[in-house]
Amino acid sequence: MTFAALGLVMSLFLQTPQDFPMPAPWADPGFAKLIWVQSPNYNRRPDNAVIDTIVLHSTVIPTLKATTEAFYNTKSEVSSHFTIGKDGSIVQNVSTFKRAWHAGVSKDSLGRENLNNFSIGIELVNLNDGKDPYPATQIQVLRFLILTLKRRFPALHYIVSHEYIAVPHGRKSDPKGFPWQTLDDLGFELVH
Repeated sequence: MTFAALGLVMSLFLQTPQDFPMPAPWADPGFAKLIWVQSPNYNRRPDNAVIDTIVLHSTVIPTLKATTEAFYNTKSEVSSHFTIGKDGSIVQNVSTFKRAWHAGVSKDSLGRENLNNFSIGIELVNLNDGKDPYPATQIQVLRFLILTLKRRFPALHYIVSHEYIAVPHGRKSDPKGFPWQTLDDLGFELVH
């Protein structure tokens, strides 16, 4: 899929959803294809929020389906804007205009707290053990997603690891083993 084609697809799902339930039966959408499964775990961003940061996560959960189920469950009290499967499938759970619950207690290198207010959370299906690989298909779609989001949110400047921003330091370790050099050429400040 070309960047332009992915951009066209993404323009459809950057809008606010009505209700997008868990599909039954489940099927991963496939490389660079997206489904929206609306998480109940979100709220409003502050009115003055400028979205300038992407937080990268590892799911620790082994499948896209199981991760989506966790974000769909109100008891989990966790969500992310996007999850990318190992095959490059994408699930969106929260509108980028809303505040997903992915960063938890957090502080960035500028001293700003509560990154959920001004960030977009992207989960990568990975066990986060430092051994589970991040396949080329997953990284390729991540790159397309980041560049597409940059077109929608021109202030996007930072890509940070959950490990780096989690408070207290050491509370999180994801995305452990992620090949950060694959994002070097995108024009973002990488903090991990």
